[in-house]
Amino acid sequence: MSGQRLRIGLVGAGNIASIAQLPSLVARDDVALSALVTRRDDPEPLMRRWGFSRAYSTVDAMLGAEELDAIFVLTPRSEHVEATKSALEAGVDVFCEKPLATRLDDAEMLARSATDNGRVLMVGFNRRFAPVYRTGREAFSASGATFCVAQKNRAGSEYRATFENAIHMIDLLRWYCGGEPVEVTAHAAGSDQWQEDGVAALVQFDNGHTGVLMAARNAGNWGEKIDAYGDGVSAEILAPDTARITRDGLTTIREMTPEAYGWATATHTLGFAGAVDHFLERVRDRREPLTSGREATKTQALLERILSAAGLPTEEQPGREWSSHAKK
Repeated sequence: MSGQRLRIGLVGAGNIASIAQLPSLVARDDVALSALVTRRDDPEPLMRRWGFSRAYSTVDAMLGAEELDAIFVLTPRSEHVEATKSALEAGVDVFCEKPLATRLDDAEMLARSATDNGRVLMVGFNRRFAPVYRTGREAFSASGATFCVAQKNRAGSEYRATFENAIHMIDLLRWYCGGEPVEVTAHAAGSDQWQEDGVAALVQFDNGHTGVLMAARNAGNWGEKIDAYGDGVSAEILAPDTARITRDGLTTIREMTPEAYGWATATHTLGFAGAVDHFLERVRDRREPLTSGREATKTQALLERILSAAGLPTEEQPGREWSSHAKK
């Protein structure tokens, strides 16, 4: 596969694809956008805009007609399992947007399928690839930070708000603290269990480290940050722009806007481009991605423990599904 263009299929070309993954894919000269799965009656505008060769109405039709190296599953969450399972069983590597599935047992099944079929499966936890979050994590040893406080707060709730949004920060807590959870306590705010006003959680990890989650959905504005401590180091991350690392009384500051001469975009600063590049490197070298299916399943398992501890449901509301990403 070295030196050859990777033949890529895309499932779902809605908002997240147009903002996050497609700009990175079209910028690469080692990628061929071979096929698109879309529900649009007329796919020609999408094909012309992004350079797809062919369009299909179903994943199975695309997999049956095309020889692909990998696909990107960027559909609404409720459709991740079917598309990802079909591709893995067809011998195709998969990048799937987060969460991998709406149910933990389905996520575990997909992680096993990737292993059984010898496929690369990566989940789009893009924050691990954001420059400021990477700078913060690299300030600590492999064992991680002793204490980490992760916050993602915003105005306005939504269906299953903690699952929809705070899952990014839960994944960062696991990554920064470097262990697996042994004790979880949590509290939710609001009277609607399907559209909560936020969750706070305390997580003790098996290496003795401690993580704190704050995910308010009744804040005044959007904000995302991490404060981490350990090894004589303090890391203050104000996403997506600034990382302040203090060691031995000396503080170094990384600011993305000056670093990128004012041209930094969310695609780069929030790690979307880095995630795409990482996945394509793993397709070529066959190594396990940083946010593999197995890693994503562990993050989802911790999320479920937080939801349960907070008295929130871990299953979908009957007859309802996520609709935050347009079906296109």
